[in-house]
Amino acid sequence: MAKVLSLRLNYKGKFLDYAKEGKEIKRNFVIGSNKFLQWQILEPAFPDKHMLIKQKGGEYVMELPPDSQLSCERAGDTLDTNYLKQNNLLDGNQLMLKEDIKGTVTLAPNWSVDFDFREPWVAVLTPEEKAIVAQYARRSQPDSVTKFNRTIIWLAVILTFVFLLIFDVFLKPEYSSIQTVEDILLSQQGEAQKVVADIAPSAPSFAEPEAPAETAAEGTPQGKPGATGTGRGTGSSSLTSALQGFDAGAVGTAPALQITTVAEGFSAGRPGGGRGAGPGMGGSSGSGAGAGSSYNPAATPSFGNVASVVGKGPSTGGYSSAPEGAQGVHVLGDASKLAASGKAWGDVSKQKQIAASYSARGISTVSEGSIGGMDEGSRAKFSTIREQIQARQSQIEQAYRESQITQKVSFTITVYITPNGTVRESSVVPNGSYPSDFVNRIKSIVDAWTFNVREELAYQFKIRAG
Repeated sequence: MAKVLSLRLNYKGKFLDYAKEGKEIKRNFVIGSNKFLQWQILEPAFPDKHMLIKQKGGEYVMELPPDSQLSCERAGDTLDTNYLKQNNLLDGNQLMLKEDIKGTVTLAPNWSVDFDFREPWVAVLTPEEKAIVAQYARRSQPDSVTKFNRTIIWLAVILTFVFLLIFDVFLKPEYSSIQTVEDILLSQQGEAQKVVADIAPSAPSFAEPEAPAETAAEGTPQGKPGATGTGRGTGSSSLTSALQGFDAGAVGTAPALQITTVAEGFSAGRPGGGRGAGPGMGGSSGSGAGAGSSYNPAATPSFGNVASVVGKGPSTGGYSSAPEGAQGVHVLGDASKLAASGKAWGDVSKQKQIAASYSARGISTVSEGSIGGMDEGSRAKFSTIREQIQARQSQIEQAYRESQITQKVSFTITVYITPNGTVRESSVVPNGSYPSDFVNRIKSIVDAWTFNVREELAYQFKIRAG
């Protein structure tokens, strides 16, 4: 019988769970710190999801997680990493699983997975085990209380069914069919009433009032001498006398307007307006200001000198020469206590020496923007570092709040990590002019970080606050 792949999960050396090919392992098997996975690795630094087993070319391949340790053996002989690579069994972080090889992968200090190939087996029960199964595989006999409760429940169900049947057959009211829209309109039309207002129509009549006997002589104006137009006379003047000289057939165009916009408002002039005597619609200087009888609708518009106000602007004061010596940064207090923007903080010569040492050993600086273009192993390694930095963002926010800075801050930081995960040196470059005490505190926080890695690395990232 063909052997199947079998995995065994251990925590602190104690067995937790099995995973077998064809049951839990179907083409691939995923583990991680996600709570919805079958195998959950409870370690903060472990990835959320990691594909541990996958099929490649008809065989199973194990993806070794970052910082994991591998030990293999064949027929009792230990196989080291060089042997696995020379025989094309280990390629990067991918281990080709063979039926004659078994081993252990240490995922974290307390978590490990054993892997090997085993023949499927069927459990055969002994006579004693069969007797125990026969004894406890049937239900126990109910007692008197259980029997009484079951009887009450069944009785309630039967009575409910009988009541629903009686209601549906005998007691359910019959509902009339739904009326159509036509029936509804006909019923409303029969109930409608026509309302007629009982008001007698009356024809309009215009009666011209009779002039009293004591009227003044016709055509004699009753205003002051020298006033233009017919004024309002003393005594009782009628509408007819007020409209003397009005020609209803004289229709002209609407007067045009000229408007000049200036800084303080606008000036407008229109024809026919004015003070004193004139041929237009002017008012009277006397006590009675009636409508003028010499209105000429064909008169052309007449404007004053409107253009005289165009060249006049608001009077403002200023300087004829541009200011000199202007600075782009405004600070309160001592400007010498600000860290220069774009310049690394701290011992720059030491930072350059360490960067040159890493570069000489072939350790290039990796930025967070270049992680997506790496191979799967390197991407998983630097993604873990990025997640750890994001988890420590609260330390930067706390320092920002305590420093009471009113502007948003941004830093470009490069960390040089040692094989044990500590930060050997950091290059903190402020992207702006910030207080030196605040920048020094940010560098102290970064220098105290420890990452879950086991090799020398150089990683550059940006961090913001505010």
